[in-house]
Amino acid sequence: MGIFDTLIVRPFGLLLMWIYSIVNNYGLAIIIFATIAKLILLPFSYKSKKSMAQMSRVQEKVNKLQKQYANNRVKLNEEITKLYEREGISPMSGCLPSFLPLPIMFGLYYAVQKPLTYMMGFLEKPGTDIALLANAVGITDLASQNAYTVQITIAERLGEFFDASGKLMPEIANLSSNIANYLVYIDFDFFGLNLAQQPSFTNPSVLWVIPILSGLTAFLSSFLTQKMQGSQLQGSMKIMLYVMPLMSVYFGFILPASVGIYWITNNVLMVVQEFCLGKFIKYREKKNPPPEPPEDQKKKKKKEA
Repeated sequence: MGIFDTLIVRPFGLLLMWIYSIVNNYGLAIIIFATIAKLILLPFSYKSKKSMAQMSRVQEKVNKLQKQYANNRVKLNEEITKLYEREGISPMSGCLPSFLPLPIMFGLYYAVQKPLTYMMGFLEKPGTDIALLANAVGITDLASQNAYTVQITIAERLGEFFDASGKLMPEIANLSSNIANYLVYIDFDFFGLNLAQQPSFTNPSVLWVIPILSGLTAFLSSFLTQKMQGSQLQGSMKIMLYVMPLMSVYFGFILPASVGIYWITNNVLMVVQEFCLGKFIKYREKKNPPPEPPEDQKKKKKKEA
């Protein structure tokens, strides 16, 4: 993965491991991670929300231009561009925040998928051998394992080889002289849910609650976001109201449950963020209303005259 691995996945793995070492709860560590990520992205989200609020404010003028230049697409684009310039609106400023969560999600996925590599740094240490470790925890045929889930499976089984004091049992500790310094116990249990497991379409289980909640919170997030943006913007975004929840459910079934916990948390935080930013932007606009464009000022003066 190169640069993506160095700049995103490895730091995410270390951050997740650091949070876990403090709270000793894997699910809570992911929730805190999602909260930190949301706070880091907050300035970008504010800029995007502000831009969308500005565009919503001038939508009536855009509609008039569309009727006026219905048969001249080039002229219409020119006039809309001029309108945005007069109002101080940058339509593209709202695009970047829409894509920023994607590298975070994929970065977390790889960190969760390969905890030995990205959370423990195990495979980068001298004297470490994943095949030897896999055999010691009961995975005798490493080649037959799913390459995408083998590390998290090993990490899950590894938990059985730590004693009550948190020390590695001899079966693992004696594999090499310093292996005990590299392996960390991770408890994947979160309110009875094994976050190392992947929900299965064909095998109903309690883990189904994660993709279901992921879809429901995604729908709630999309619905409230569109509602707070006003009906004028709903037409272009209506499809997202159904696409995002379906995608959330699908990914919830093909990724480890821990990624689903991140997605649920992110959706809930999105609802809170949209509500708070919406209130804050309205307060700012009420306290410091945007200046009237020159053409509106001229019309106002003519009426007063």
